[in-house]
This record gives sequence, C-alpha cells and structure tokens, in this order.
Amino acid sequence: MGQPEALDDWEGRPVEEWARRWGVPLLEAYDELPSTNDHLRVLAEAGAAHFTVVIADAQTAGKGRGGKHWESPSGMGLWISFLVRIDSEVPPILVPILVGLAATHALERLCPSLRPGIKWPNDIEVEGRKLGGILCEGAGPGAVVVGVGLNLHQGIEDFDPGLKGRAASMEMAGCRGVSRSKVAGELLSAARSLVDPPPPLLDERLRQEVRDRDILTGRAVRTEVGVSGQAIGIGADGALLVEVEGRVQEIRAGGVMPIDSGAKGAT
Repeated sequence: MGQPEALDDWEGRPVEEWARRWGVPLLEAYDELPSTNDHLRVLAEAGAAHFTVVIADAQTAGKGRGGKHWESPSGMGLWISFLVRIDSEVPPILVPILVGLAATHALERLCPSLRPGIKWPNDIEVEGRKLGGILCEGAGPGAVVVGVGLNLHQGIEDFDPGLKGRAASMEMAGCRGVSRSKVAGELLSAARSLVDPPPPLLDERLRQEVRDRDILTGRAVRTEVGVSGQAIGIGADGALLVEVEGRVQEIRAGGVMPIDSGAKGAT
C-alpha cells in the first residue's frame, strides 16, 4: 500500500492558508491516516520543526493511552497531532496536563456554557463523560508528539455500545455548529500560549487554573500502579497527588480510576 496523499484543501481553504492563519511552520492534512501521531513521528524523526501539525478527517488505527483504540470516524471530530520540542528539565507528565488545560481554554472560548474538566493524566470530560483525550509520545531526544482527539458532532447513537454511557461530544453538550477549523485554531492558539515552550513547572496561576478544572480532587481513586487513596490535586510538575493514610504519594505514570460515585459540579 502506498503512502496516503496529503490534501491541498481542508475545510474549504488551502492547507497552506490554514498554516499561515494558525502560525505553524507546516500543516499536513489527510482524508484518512492510520494514526496522526504515527505520521507525525516520522516527520519528527526527519527533523520537523516545533509545532508541525498533522490532521486527518479519519483515523483507522487511532490510539488512546495504553494502546487502547480511539474511535476517529470521518467528519465527527478533530483528530490532530502537533510536535512539541522540550528542554530536558521539563517533566514529561507536565505536557499532557498543559495541553489538557489548553483544550479546556479552547472549548470554553468556543462554547462559554461548557464546563470541561481535566481527568489526570490525559482526558477531557464534560458532566462525567469523556469528550476528548490526549496522547503524548516521544519522538527522539527532546521531541514529543502530542495527539489530541476531540469529539465534536457525534450523537449518542454514533458511539460503539461500550462507550455510550461514557462518551460525549460538543453537540451532546449543547454546543452545535462548531466547525473543526474553529476548534483546531483555538486549540493550537491555546497550546502555543502554554507549551511554546512548556515551562519546567506550573506556576501558581497555572496550578490554580488546573485546580479549577481537576475533576479528581477530593475523590477516592485507584491508580494503575497500585496506589489507592484520596486525590488531593496535581503538583507543579504534573504529578497526581494522592493521600494514602496521611502521607502524600506522587503518581507520574499510568492511569487512574475514581472509585467513588462523586463528581465535581463544575464538570
């Protein structure tokens, strides 16, 4: 099978025009790719510049954290990856937290009634349902491929049966008629403000913004690394802080699952 052919036009405009509008050095758009992350990794290993962007209308092998399949049907969402080059002192776990914060900024600007929350380490939720996910993967020294999937136009019937109780889209949350190009532009603008370049630690302002959107704080959680306790926040380096029998443990790898029925009213 040959390499997929890049599009000259996307969402009604030349791809080069979108790149200029968004201030990115290179944008490649495709009707379909196996994975935007995998395609961008090839570009990164060939020396692609910071904030090179790849978009696909559909992914046939979209990925979530831990190798899970990410549904990426044509026309239903924004499936986008961009390259971030980081200094050695930036903790890797901090990048998905900053991009998650950028995604909430973008969604809030596009739909002020939306109250998206961040579920450590890489999910965007609305009212307890997953609206988006972030997958960060290394692409050589100092290079991180950041994949973002945001569900935009699905109705509940569009999700696989196993996801119907857990997935959401912007339209399901009451935000209709928002184009992929608007979401992409707002996302990249917000991401540029936070990870161009990424800070080595969250300052107090950013920690407060993350705290305001953190859906796990105050809830009982169980992590994939075997720690169970109460989530008490996200540290300056992006670690999940879990209180276990009076001591705070910092979790920097794996996922986490709430084991209570509570939910913050703002999410």
